[in-house]
Amino acid sequence: MDAATKTSVDLARIREVIVPVLVAYGVELADAEWVTERSGWTLRVTIERLGAADLSGGVTLEDCAEVSRDVSAALDVADLISAAYNLEVSSPGLDRRLKSPAEFRRFLGRTAKVKLSRPAPDGQRLLRGEILEAPEGHVAMMVDGKRIEASLADVVEARLVFELTPQPKAGKKGKRRSSGQHEEAAPDARPAAPGPQKRT
Repeated sequence: MDAATKTSVDLARIREVIVPVLVAYGVELADAEWVTERSGWTLRVTIERLGAADLSGGVTLEDCAEVSRDVSAALDVADLISAAYNLEVSSPGLDRRLKSPAEFRRFLGRTAKVKLSRPAPDGQRLLRGEILEAPEGHVAMMVDGKRIEASLADVVEARLVFELTPQPKAGKKGKRRSSGQHEEAAPDARPAAPGPQKRT
């Protein structure tokens, strides 16, 4: 087909094909998305290492490249996508998306940004603050010193917020500078290995 739509790709079936490959590498599927970009359609696979404590998922660029190669081969055999597309395998990144109640619970105490489809009780549609708890079907956050609870059904998008604490640097003579200058890492920096482009 010349033009694919989101409904034309069965992500559930794709996940079934991908997961055994990931298990062999000791990683798990954090997310799978079928998105359109300037370069065309992309299957974006996000992986993380089992039991990883760091926010980036404990995945290296080499991990992504190796997983990408074998996932690509598995998808070729399964022949589930008839459109031309790119395969991109990456770690969740420091600004990882939160899509399930389990992920909200996993990152209790972390700062997140949550967009809502309808206003929270205080009228806000964009919440930024610490995740306090994730009771059944809800998420509670500390926003501007107030506890705000919203239904997970109203969450349009949620991401962790990467906060870099300024660190003083040593000057030319080994002295600490107090200017507060610091180097910032890109919040969306993550290992990523684009796979080969698929053609039909």
